[in-house]
Amino acid sequence: MIEQTVDVTRLDGFVRYTRGIVRARLVLVVVFVGLLAIYTPLPMTLFGLAELVIYAALYLATEVALRHPEPLVAFRRLRWWSIGLVFLLSLNACALAVKIRLFGEPIMRVEAALVATCVLLFAALRVHTGKVSYITAVGPPVATLLWIAFDRHTPLAANHYGAAMLLFVAAVLSATWRQQMTDRALAQALRDLARKNADLTEAIAEAKAASRAKSDLLAVASHEIRTPLNAVLGFAHALRRDTFLTSTQADLAQGVLEGGAQLTRLLDTVLDLTKLEAGQAALTLAPVDLRRLVRTVVRVWSAHAQAVGVLLSFEDADPDLAYGVLADEAKLEQTLVNLVSNGLKASPSGGAVVVRLAGATGDQTLSALIEVRDTGAPVPPEDRPRMFDAFDQTERGRSLGGSGLGLSICAANLALMGGEIGVDDVPGGDARSGKAGKRGAVFWFAFEAAILAPPVAGSPAPGSSAEANVAAPIRVLAAEDNPANRRVLAALLAASPVQLVFAEDGAKALDAWRAEPFDLVLMDVNMPVLDGVAALAEIRRVEAASIKPRTPVWMLTANVFDDDVARYRADGADGVLRKPIDTVALFALLAEVAEAKTVVVSRASESLSL
Repeated sequence: MIEQTVDVTRLDGFVRYTRGIVRARLVLVVVFVGLLAIYTPLPMTLFGLAELVIYAALYLATEVALRHPEPLVAFRRLRWWSIGLVFLLSLNACALAVKIRLFGEPIMRVEAALVATCVLLFAALRVHTGKVSYITAVGPPVATLLWIAFDRHTPLAANHYGAAMLLFVAAVLSATWRQQMTDRALAQALRDLARKNADLTEAIAEAKAASRAKSDLLAVASHEIRTPLNAVLGFAHALRRDTFLTSTQADLAQGVLEGGAQLTRLLDTVLDLTKLEAGQAALTLAPVDLRRLVRTVVRVWSAHAQAVGVLLSFEDADPDLAYGVLADEAKLEQTLVNLVSNGLKASPSGGAVVVRLAGATGDQTLSALIEVRDTGAPVPPEDRPRMFDAFDQTERGRSLGGSGLGLSICAANLALMGGEIGVDDVPGGDARSGKAGKRGAVFWFAFEAAILAPPVAGSPAPGSSAEANVAAPIRVLAAEDNPANRRVLAALLAASPVQLVFAEDGAKALDAWRAEPFDLVLMDVNMPVLDGVAALAEIRRVEAASIKPRTPVWMLTANVFDDDVARYRADGADGVLRKPIDTVALFALLAEVAEAKTVVVSRASESLSL
């Protein structure tokens, strides 16, 4: 219905309305002129022809308005032209009615009244185009009808025809005036709707621009953070392999690795926030040792807890229970880190935070419960339902200075896992009591996950890192412009049978690849002179145009958005290694390349021996 409504306060709406009137009445006027030509004298026929000419002039006025360069000026001019032309139409038709009335025969009085009535109904439609247009249009037919109805030779009390005509005219004017109010209100509503629609369109555009800016910021931040983090973890991995480390030094190196791995997972989770907001988040299932995960979080946060004067400890409720499951380690860790961080903030100096792990096995599943008990302010029962709503902070949340997002993200993570999250009182305590020993809150989350088969003796436990052995010598070309990252690769592969050749940009990588064969190319993306994607495209182009064998090319990059990974694969990459370097994934790739080379060499030797 809104699309069919015409706003006559605008040029396009006024033109559509005026043309609609002309087209709707033109056929009727042509028929009327034909009847006049058949049944009336020539002077009356001329009135009908004049009506046609005025209609044509009105249609021509709309064409002139549409071609005018200034719409506002054209609208004002067309309004006054239409007022004048409609007044002439009304005046001409009423003159014809008067002429018919004076024709002499009594029946002509009725016919004249019918003509004037048609003119009045037509003119009354002008009510919503403006008061001046309405008055000038209805004035002639009203005067004509009253002149026809009232005979000076008939007393007013006995003139029932005149009284009926007066009531008819009053009813038409009253009804059309009410229509004018409705049309004006509808036109205003349309204008308001158009304005709100324009504001909404602008707001959507701004939101999209903000989303793009956020994505760009995340991409830049991800790359800039991952580059130095790659160096930290890479050197820690190389140091951890040093057999001359003391047990204390090895423990410290392991702490760096665990903290860096946790930071990497948290960074990945930040990138997943955009998916969470769009409702597109998904679980990334992998083997996880829950006990090891909880211990690692407690260990990493112990230094911070000690700095703020809070005792952070781990309580294992079921020491004999195996906690190897198939779950999303990053989301579990993010949830636990949020709860531990909040517990440390809430607990005063001298307080304590206890992380408790409990579980129960079922039919191929493990039901896990993780609690974080603090000694901070209690959470009143009325605040608990909204504790995990985004941006809806409770008094406790405001006192901690949070953003109102951390717990809502935890709730979203548990919803993806099909689990639950909540907050309770400390056992034996009172949420409304402030007495010592009765303060605090217990934040908990519970979920079910598939149990992993117990590890075979000598095999790595779920969640642990075991690097594959590179069984045969291979040649690897690494295109990397960052000196620290080149040192990391050199340190990681120093003890492996890998001949490593470096190239500082994409152009030098192409030159090295053309000069000698390589078993694998590790290609950074952001490099000077020629970036990694362009270098990859050139490698694949040369391979396609020659008999040169295909070289496996893996992108080694900090640009790890899903769109980026999909683009690399579409451009010909065999895979993507993310920075910070996952040493398990790196050595698995190197071992696979070495094994493939061994197979090729064996087949070649067999063919030569035959």
